[in-house]
Amino acid sequence: MEQGDLKEKTVSGMMWGGIGKVGTLTINFLTNLVLARLLMPEDFGAIAMLAIFLAVSNIFIQGGLGAALIQKKNPDHLDYSTVFYWNLVVAAIFYLLLFVSAPFIAEYYALPLVKPLLRVQSLVLLIQSFSIVQYTQLQKQMNFRALAIRNMAAALAGTLIAIPLALRGFGAWSLVASAILASIVNVLLLWKMSSWRPAWEFSLASLKTLFSFGGLMLLSSLAETLYMNLQGLIIGKRFSAGDLGYFSQAKKLEEIPVTGLSSIVNDVTFPAFSSLQDDPDRLLAGVRKSTKALTFLNFPMMVLLMIVAQPLICLLYGSKWEPSAPYFQILCISGLIYTVNTLNTNVIKSLGKGKIYFLIQITKRLIGIALILFGMRFGIYGLLWAVASVAYISFIINTLVNKKLINYGLFRQIGDVGLCLLLALVIGALTYGLGLLLHCHPYLIMLLQIILYLGLYVAVAKILKMEELDTYVGIISNIVHRKK
Repeated sequence: MEQGDLKEKTVSGMMWGGIGKVGTLTINFLTNLVLARLLMPEDFGAIAMLAIFLAVSNIFIQGGLGAALIQKKNPDHLDYSTVFYWNLVVAAIFYLLLFVSAPFIAEYYALPLVKPLLRVQSLVLLIQSFSIVQYTQLQKQMNFRALAIRNMAAALAGTLIAIPLALRGFGAWSLVASAILASIVNVLLLWKMSSWRPAWEFSLASLKTLFSFGGLMLLSSLAETLYMNLQGLIIGKRFSAGDLGYFSQAKKLEEIPVTGLSSIVNDVTFPAFSSLQDDPDRLLAGVRKSTKALTFLNFPMMVLLMIVAQPLICLLYGSKWEPSAPYFQILCISGLIYTVNTLNTNVIKSLGKGKIYFLIQITKRLIGIALILFGMRFGIYGLLWAVASVAYISFIINTLVNKKLINYGLFRQIGDVGLCLLLALVIGALTYGLGLLLHCHPYLIMLLQIILYLGLYVAVAKILKMEELDTYVGIISNIVHRKK
């Protein structure tokens, strides 16, 4: 891929990836706000009990083979067909496992409703397995416009069935129906958008080659999923149900900007970096530019959310959720570095260093589990600060590895992002101080803080002639010119 073509595709990918992620997250968030007023907490709880089983099953179904196809330079039709049929077979096996084990899972939770819910919602695994290859192809081609349309359409379809069913009293089944319809729309759109169709061919040799990289991605994803679910399991077991409720709402809100931005970064930079794996100079230049541009956006967003956390949560969820504000602030401290960690790990994956990636992910998660177990001895806040500290320990580990791989280590990365972080924190302190001096309605103070923060940040960045600001101005200019 030529340098100009790659740059254009990366910029376009970021734009459409952002539209797709923000649009999908917005639809899901607004839907959740409506459903939270129509359904009982027990309805959400019953569905939440299924999440870990579906998430782990989905990891095994994908088997890391999608990542392997993206990382491989020139996968052929046989590779794609092999992965397609492998996904179908593994999805069928895991659906049967969940179907058979549903009664035992329901008995473990002492909630009979879990049995039929799990058996029906597990159909999502079968449905989605038909579209994994098409999704991977569009991602490898960096066709994020198609993926953005597909994501938003699927989310909207789920909303259009969930809310009417909830109004009619279907409870948790409205959430199940939403997931299934969204999956069906997802698959149909991907098959329409992709011209690829499977052939009657399968190769064990191809599967073995792809699995040499993809298998390590599978194990890494499995460790990540178990680690992320561990936090909720510990809070629910060690602390009160109220603490878990506050944590879950704070986590959902924090994930909107953090997971949304990191997903865009992952979807766009992994194939972009993979295409540059044989050109270390261009790869390093691309990683540095991406790091600077993304932290210019992510740092002020996280700091601003910490400043307005309390009135924002009260506005969205009501005053009864105010105790979740400090949880949200600590999670935002972790979110400051999350996107940079995603970039760093994508470098390792794009170079095909599956073993290294697996080892560092396992190392980080073992450290994380140890710190969480230690932190919970000091209460819920001890646990949350442990979670936040893991993100920064992960950053140090990632940079040590990338120092060896592309000569982009800890101090060089700090040098690239330090000014953005300092600017975000200083303006954040000024904005927070202003809020303490004002004596008016909290929502008015929040609005004034947002306006002041963003205005000062952009103004100072312009005065300092930061190249990151020029990057986004260029993207916006391209969008405007294309519309004309």
